[in-house]
Order: sequence, then C-alpha cells, then structure tokens
Amino acid sequence: MNRTPSRGAPRARLLPPAIGVAVAVAVELLGLLAPSAGLAAGFADLEESVQKYVLPNGLTFLVVERHNAPVFSFRTFVDAGGADEVPGISGIAHMFEHMAFKGTPTVGVTDAVKEAEALDAVDAAWDAVMAEREKGFACDSTLLRAAEDRFRSAKEHARSFVISNDFSKMLEEDGAVGLNASTSSDQTMYFYSLPSNRLEFWARLEGDRLTQPVLREFYTERDVVIEERRLGESRPQGRLFYSFINAAFQAHPYGIGTIGFPSDLQKIDRRDALAFFDQHYVGGNITIAVVGDVEFAEVKRLADTYFSGVKKGPKPPPVRTVEPEHIAEIRIVLEEDTQPVVLMGHHIPSVSHPDWPAYELLGDLLGSGRASRLYQRLVKTDKIASQTWAGAGFPGDKYPNLLALQAVVAKDATPAQVEEAIQEELTRMIEEGPTQEEVDRVRAGSKSAFIRGLRSNGGLAGSLAGYEEQRNDYRLLFRYLENLEKVTPADIQRVAARTLERRNRVVGIIQKPTS
Repeated sequence: MNRTPSRGAPRARLLPPAIGVAVAVAVELLGLLAPSAGLAAGFADLEESVQKYVLPNGLTFLVVERHNAPVFSFRTFVDAGGADEVPGISGIAHMFEHMAFKGTPTVGVTDAVKEAEALDAVDAAWDAVMAEREKGFACDSTLLRAAEDRFRSAKEHARSFVISNDFSKMLEEDGAVGLNASTSSDQTMYFYSLPSNRLEFWARLEGDRLTQPVLREFYTERDVVIEERRLGESRPQGRLFYSFINAAFQAHPYGIGTIGFPSDLQKIDRRDALAFFDQHYVGGNITIAVVGDVEFAEVKRLADTYFSGVKKGPKPPPVRTVEPEHIAEIRIVLEEDTQPVVLMGHHIPSVSHPDWPAYELLGDLLGSGRASRLYQRLVKTDKIASQTWAGAGFPGDKYPNLLALQAVVAKDATPAQVEEAIQEELTRMIEEGPTQEEVDRVRAGSKSAFIRGLRSNGGLAGSLAGYEEQRNDYRLLFRYLENLEKVTPADIQRVAARTLERRNRVVGIIQKPTS
C-alpha cells in the first residue's frame, strides 16, 4: 500500500470544536444594536486580521489567526458550478463533490501505477459501450451486452486497487470533523476542521487532491448522481422544481440545475471530468481560506510546499449568455395527488448590482420568518397556507437570478386563492412600500444572521473565500452591513415596482387532478 505518512506533527486525539469567538466578532455581537459607526469599527479590526498570499500559479490563500482554541477550519472555494457547464456535460461540476474524498495517488490505493492503467481500461471499455449504444436502432443487443460485461469487469479490476474510504478515515483518525463538500450553480466548496497540530497533514492531502486528480470510482459515483436525479424527479415537488427552473431560465445555464440532465449523466465519462478540471481547477479560479489556531508564516510555507503544483491559469471567462428579458408570464401547472404548492419567481439582477441589498431585504420582508408579510397574510390571517418562504438569489446569485416565493397550500384552500393573495401582497408592496419599522426589523435580522455566520472559523473562511473568488475582493465582505444600512423603504419600493410585474414572473403550481 502506497500510503505516505504526514510530514506534520504526531497524530492528535479528536478535539472538540472551537469554543468562543474571536475578539473582533465578539465586539460585533455586543454591538449588534449599536450605531453603524461602532459596527464599522469592529469590522475594521476583523478586516485587518485577514492576511493574503497569492502563489505564482494564481491560487489565493486568506488566513485569519484565531488562537482561542487549538483547531482550524478551511474552505477551498472553486469558482465553478452548474452554470459553468455546457450542453452534453451537465452535472459534471457536481461529480467533483462526489470525487472529493476518494483519495489521491498516494492515499486510498495499493498500487497507483497499476490503478492508473486499470482506470484507462475502464474508460476504453466505456467507449465501447457508448459506440454500440449510439448506433440507435442499429444497435446489436448481443454486442452491447458483451461490451457492458467488459465494462463491469474493468470497473471491478480497477476497484481491486482501492482502499475504501481511506482518505476520510485518515482524516477522521486525525480529528477531522465536518468533512464535506457542496456544489451549487455558482461554485464548488470543500471543507472540514482539524486540530491545529495537523495543519501540515491537511496541506499535504488537500494540495495533493488539487494537484493530482485521480477520479477513481467515477462511474460508480456517476450512478449515485443518476439516482439522485431519479429520486428528485420521483417526487412532485422535485418535478415542479425542474420544470420551474427550466422555464425560468430558457437561455442562461441556471436553467440546467446542479444535478444535470439524465441523458448527460448517462454519457459523461472520466475524461469529460478531467477536461473540466483542467479548465476550472486552475490557480486563478481557486481561493483557500484558513481560519483558526494557525500562523500565517506557516500557512504560507505549506502553500509553497504543497499547492505550487496546482495548474497555473487565469480565471475562466464568465458565462456569456444573458437571460433575455421576459415579456410574458410563464406558467407551469402539474396535476398531482399531493399537497398543492405555489412557487413564484421574478427575475432580478446579480449580487454585484448596487441594488442587491434592497432585493435581499425585499425577499426578507415578503417571506422570511413569521413576521413576514406572506406568513402574516396567508398563514395567520387568511389561513390558506401552512408554510411560506421568499428570498433573493435563486438558484444562485453570481448572475441575474430570481426573487423566489413559495407557499404550501392549506388543506381547505386552493392554489388559485393562494396565488391571488400573494399577488395582492406584491401589489401592496409596489403601491405602498414597506414601513420604516418593517425595514428596521428585517435589517436587524439580516445583521444578526450575517454576524452569526462569521462566529465560527468555518463560517468566516467560507465568506472570505467566496467574496475573494467571486467578487474579486474579500474586503467587500466587510462592507456588507454598511451597504445594508443604506437601504431605505423607498429603495425597496423602487426595486419592487421594477421587479414584481406579472410579465417578469414564472409561476409553478402543483394542484389536485381536475378529473
């Protein structure tokens, strides 16, 4: 077994997560209801604690030293998600979430050289399967079965070199918690936390993973993703979601979703994934934030040692396609013998638009919590819905997206009643706008949620990496509350009037069968 030990400190027993918060964030929490000047001062301290290092290959490290507990968290943020796929390979970005902890050429394998040969043989066997399938009606079923049998045998042979879950086991034995990855329409992120004396161990594993992708068990995990899609489509709300998102974005790849189309998932191969990796997993498209009981100088040394091999390259260009202006309402109606639902979306600008804070607060005013307008009207007063929700940034926010609203219809009500009540509340927002008291309430809630998100090492790391990679400057994170504070009721009424038009919306409904 080729399993190179860590060059870091001796293995540590599992330690509890960090207790408490950094002084700067504690100041923020205590000052939540204080004047904005006090908040700005607290964030200035936190902002100054961020240290940045860019490798020659373009990969960026952001480091915040928090020495209150002997642990650290990291976020590897790759600016590539479902929106970066092209027709034919939808779902490929999500595959890397499934590949995240399968191992490297030195972890999770008994013989890396023989495994590489076996994986190439799997790819070749898959080519033979596809060549026969693509003959369509001329496909020879006997030849296809034989090709599929060879493909299965090739996978089993490659599998014989794998040490199952070795990557994860090594980390967990060294005290890792929260080992996970996530994919969205906008990005892919990898994360966990470790005791601080395992910093070099982490750097070796993470650097190796980003430098030498193996993508072992790719086709097995592809089957898992196919099953994810099948399970989503087997549920009424899943079918509504896919139909809704496809209708809402007829040109922009947000309409594809993150899981991918079944026909693409059944055909993508390991070489498609490696090509996507070569294009998007380049230094200029990756930011790694490390927060906790670490020293910047040491992180910098480890970055040079273990991450210099990441492929050098600039950020890939953003998606060119812009969703055309919608000139008519789009409606999707599914008849299902299940709980009726009303889903509504209005097109809004991206997170980089100057009015984004106003759109965020508009979504919160309409549907965030029990004090929101939709909950008060539909659930408490009219009793025609059992749940309501609204928010900006659906399904992502890097590009123009949707302000989405959802209501679960109550037992004795109809989707038509719910939709009418929602529209009345939207019209009221356009005509009257929110009160100052309402705006102050949702703004306080947004501030609280934002600050809570920075309390943990992982939360701060994720926010820093996201702002640096997708908005090109982590310092914009510390302008968030300042920008939120500037939003007035008139601003919210203005964006509501611009956005909440019938022609700018897509409506998805699940209703009981009519016959």
